[in-house]
Amino acid sequence: MSERRRRTLRSFYCEEGLWAALDERAAASDISLDDALNQALRAWLQGGVQPAAAQISAQVPVDAKTMAMSPLSRPPSPPVGRAPMPTPPPPPVAPPAPAARRQELYVQFEGQTYHVDKDEFIIGRGTQGTDLTIRDGNVSRKHAAVVRENGVFHIRDLGSTNGVIFDGERVASRPVQHGDVYFICDHELSFAYA
Repeated sequence: MSERRRRTLRSFYCEEGLWAALDERAAASDISLDDALNQALRAWLQGGVQPAAAQISAQVPVDAKTMAMSPLSRPPSPPVGRAPMPTPPPPPVAPPAPAARRQELYVQFEGQTYHVDKDEFIIGRGTQGTDLTIRDGNVSRKHAAVVRENGVFHIRDLGSTNGVIFDGERVASRPVQHGDVYFICDHELSFAYA
């Protein structure tokens, strides 16, 4: 990709209505939202065309005070006889943060340690479809699950009769912290991150 067309991830604040309208227009034109935004900015910088976002804003109710403070508004012209002030360079773009190392979760039950190595780790009485089997008639076949969502583990009751107990209280869903101890009936499950 040429230096001129190189793309860099940027972030900015945008009014919800403008973003929704731009997204809708991009979908109708069968182009990506990124391409629609780049086209609008290019047209606006070339001067002769109102930016697509501004064209869209005509269809979206906009607070006049908000538009006055819009980052897209042009700076005032310098007074006659004075040179324009130089525009400060943009702030440096921070390199992307290194990918977070995926935490490994383990559960200890009756002297055995189980690695929670799935996005849905099932705990229950059933011998089929469970990752940790508790042989007790008071435990439901699929009693609870340890679920990973966006890198965070949660323990969830799967509609069991006797529930999942943490700190003396029944919980429907709760993030799993290092050192947490849960009870399923009289059975203790201790969790730890590696």
